[in-house]
Amino acid sequence: MTEYKIIFESGVMVDITAGSIELNDVLDKVEVKDDDGKEMEELYLNFEDISAIIPQS
Repeated sequence: MTEYKIIFESGVMVDITAGSIELNDVLDKVEVKDDDGKEMEELYLNFEDISAIIPQS
Protein backbone atom coordinates (compact mmCIF):
# COMPACT_ATOMS: atom_id res chain seq x y z
CA MET A 1 0.00 0.00 0.00
CA THR A 2 1.13 3.54 -0.74
CA GLU A 3 0.38 6.72 1.15
CA TYR A 4 -1.20 9.46 -1.00
CA LYS A 5 -1.83 13.11 -0.22
CA ILE A 6 -5.00 14.40 -1.87
CA ILE A 7 -5.45 18.15 -2.22
CA PHE A 8 -8.98 19.36 -2.88
CA GLU A 9 -9.94 22.61 -4.64
CA SER A 10 -11.10 23.97 -1.27
CA GLY A 11 -7.53 23.68 0.05
CA VAL A 12 -8.31 20.72 2.32
CA MET A 13 -5.58 18.05 2.32
CA VAL A 14 -6.20 14.39 3.22
CA ASP A 15 -3.76 11.50 3.51
CA ILE A 16 -5.03 8.06 2.47
CA THR A 17 -3.38 4.67 2.09
CA ALA A 18 -4.24 2.63 -1.00
CA GLY A 19 -2.73 0.16 -3.43
CA SER A 20 -3.38 2.51 -6.37
CA ILE A 21 -5.42 5.52 -7.37
CA GLU A 22 -6.66 5.77 -10.96
CA LEU A 23 -8.72 8.45 -12.65
CA ASN A 24 -11.69 7.03 -14.56
CA ASP A 25 -13.02 9.85 -16.71
CA VAL A 26 -15.62 7.55 -18.29
CA LEU A 27 -17.33 7.04 -14.92
CA ASP A 28 -16.40 10.55 -13.65
CA LYS A 29 -14.75 9.24 -10.51
CA VAL A 30 -11.46 8.30 -8.94
CA GLU A 31 -10.97 4.56 -8.42
CA VAL A 32 -9.15 3.80 -5.16
CA LYS A 33 -7.91 0.20 -5.16
CA ASP A 34 -6.21 -2.05 -2.61
CA ASP A 35 -3.07 -4.11 -3.27
CA ASP A 36 -5.19 -6.90 -4.82
CA GLY A 37 -6.73 -4.51 -7.37
CA LYS A 38 -10.16 -4.52 -5.70
CA GLU A 39 -11.89 -1.16 -5.50
CA MET A 40 -12.11 0.15 -1.95
CA GLU A 41 -15.83 0.87 -1.73
CA GLU A 42 -15.52 2.85 1.50
CA LEU A 43 -13.71 5.64 -0.39
CA TYR A 44 -15.40 7.75 -3.06
CA LEU A 45 -13.60 10.69 -4.61
CA ASN A 46 -15.15 12.98 -7.21
CA PHE A 47 -12.33 13.97 -9.55
CA GLU A 48 -13.87 17.38 -10.25
CA ASP A 49 -13.16 18.42 -6.63
CA ILE A 50 -9.50 17.28 -6.61
CA SER A 51 -6.61 19.60 -7.41
CA ALA A 52 -3.79 17.07 -6.92
CA ILE A 53 -3.01 13.49 -5.95
CA ILE A 54 0.57 13.16 -4.72
CA PRO A 55 2.12 9.77 -3.87
CA GLN A 56 4.23 9.98 -0.70
CA SER A 57 7.37 7.93 -0.27
